[in-house]
Amino acid sequence: MPRARSIPSLTGVRGVAALWVFMTHFYGLAADMLHQPWLMHSLFLFNGFRGVDLFFVLSGFILMHVHEGQFTQLRWPVIRDFFIVRFFRVYPLNTFVLLALVPLVLLAPGYVAMQRHYTDPAFAYRAHNLSIPGFVQTLLLVQTWTVLKLGEWNIVSWTLSAEVLGYIAFPLLAMAAMRIASVRHAVMLCVASLGTLVVILFACHHANNNPTGTFGAIRMFFCFAAGIVLYRAYHLAPQDTERYGAAITMGAVAFIVLTLFFPVLPVCDVFGFTALVFGLAYQRGVINTVLSSGPVMWLGRISFSFYLTHYLIIGILSWAMGQWLRNLGFIGGMAATMAIFALCLLTGTVCYHLVERPSQRLGRRVMQWLEARDAHASAQRAA
Repeated sequence: MPRARSIPSLTGVRGVAALWVFMTHFYGLAADMLHQPWLMHSLFLFNGFRGVDLFFVLSGFILMHVHEGQFTQLRWPVIRDFFIVRFFRVYPLNTFVLLALVPLVLLAPGYVAMQRHYTDPAFAYRAHNLSIPGFVQTLLLVQTWTVLKLGEWNIVSWTLSAEVLGYIAFPLLAMAAMRIASVRHAVMLCVASLGTLVVILFACHHANNNPTGTFGAIRMFFCFAAGIVLYRAYHLAPQDTERYGAAITMGAVAFIVLTLFFPVLPVCDVFGFTALVFGLAYQRGVINTVLSSGPVMWLGRISFSFYLTHYLIIGILSWAMGQWLRNLGFIGGMAATMAIFALCLLTGTVCYHLVERPSQRLGRRVMQWLEARDAHASAQRAA
């Protein structure tokens, strides 16, 4: 049955997820600036990294929403256009941010030393941070493709590397999903994918931490696949399912909130994230209204640029001004906290307008040029 072409609240929830990730990267410095050590024990702030899993579920769902029907069979022009659009979605901004770091790395040995410092042997890979091999690896976005620890430049870009693997697999996954004929089978596959991920996380002792690297690719695959088959369930669901949309959304949020009262249970939030995306897709209820509001939608639009730059800003400020920031009183610390948040938002907004949007437009122009060339070649052959 036909579905809405635009789902604003899914843009809004992406912004909320990015904000949650920001909090998990910032709360340590914020606790010091505000002289509130209890913040370090907040399960909500600690588990902000799980917003990445919500990104992966959303990505699979939205890609199916946009490209539904295009991958019933594999055709090179469609696959080529998909990869072109996806390339211009992630690589230009990642490259811009990476190149912007180069002068700092060359001119500030103290910053490099801070990035390479570690006290726990489990983090010994940090000794290679900001290395030339790490630069190449990050530029190509292949950090999660191997077990090599070549060093990080912008640590959050591991999620882009994992996402690229999802893009590569998407045509085949989408074609397989389009062959699912019933809602029940789609839901069962979605639950099985997430259940497998949770079991793996527990078995590998990652249920209560933030595994990246090659394990990040595993997280991406199961969440991304769940998002794809979740969309298939949404597509096949009966028309009257939409009347339950608000209740599903409310139940998903309640489930996520409840898990945050127990140390290990947030690993199950992936089930709440999928239910949340499914419920929001029907655009019903108070939560949908909030996530579709102007400010939240704005945050969702800049979320990719905000996400990709915030960690670097926090790290640079902590290196350059950390001692001064920690010596501020509560009022000064509160002002500094808001100023750092505003700076991250401003940087994300500037990157969105000057890099992200122009690169996406360029990608569409490249795709249109290739399509026009193919059409011209076909016309000449027919003549």
